[in-house]
Amino acid sequence: MGKFLIGILLLTLSVSGCYHKADPQNSDIAGIIPLQEDDKGVYAMEARYFSWPNPDTLIIYIDGTKYKVAASGDIFSPKGEKKYSINNDYPIEQLYFAQRGRNLFLFYTDVAENGAGSFVKRLSLDTGEIIWETEIEGFSFSKPLIKGQFAYIGTIGFIGKMKLKNGAFDWKYSGLGQKGRFSQFRDIDFKSSREVRFVAPHPFSLQSDTVIVNDITGEITLMNW
Repeated sequence: MGKFLIGILLLTLSVSGCYHKADPQNSDIAGIIPLQEDDKGVYAMEARYFSWPNPDTLIIYIDGTKYKVAASGDIFSPKGEKKYSINNDYPIEQLYFAQRGRNLFLFYTDVAENGAGSFVKRLSLDTGEIIWETEIEGFSFSKPLIKGQFAYIGTIGFIGKMKLKNGAFDWKYSGLGQKGRFSQFRDIDFKSSREVRFVAPHPFSLQSDTVIVNDITGEITLMNW
């Protein structure tokens, strides 16, 4: 048992990360209500590609209505009017979205000739302005999990808990990917009311690699790989 605990400690120390205690009173977002202690959260929706003749166009929903997102990041209403813009630098390859009140949260990866970048942005549906944006390490977004006033994010070798108010991280860890491990997190969920679990396919078997983080303190309590 002692060797197992020492192994977990060494793995934790080898990971680059930071954390601090969560602040439950940090949101000014209309429509965000603190949820019950046992709530498991909801997932952001994945934007699906539109069919021919617009193969690079993605579909999202705002107020229950279908909008189209061009690779350029321009967002068009059902009437074809440009309503908003994501203001991305390169063509969007992957996009998740979640509406909270009059805010649209966008989790996306764009791709250039020399690489890819991942971002999270908060878009005001009233003004069309980007309220904040945060660049995320890595790519290959997992489906973000939103619980209360936070978004739980995973990309290649990276996990974190982000504040929806301002895009700052309550805790985050990078450098998880080693020898093909944690190259993409397939699932993010809550093991218990205070433990969030990130699960990644094992690169060489049918098993899975798992990281469990104490949601309150931000400390890694298990790294199984």
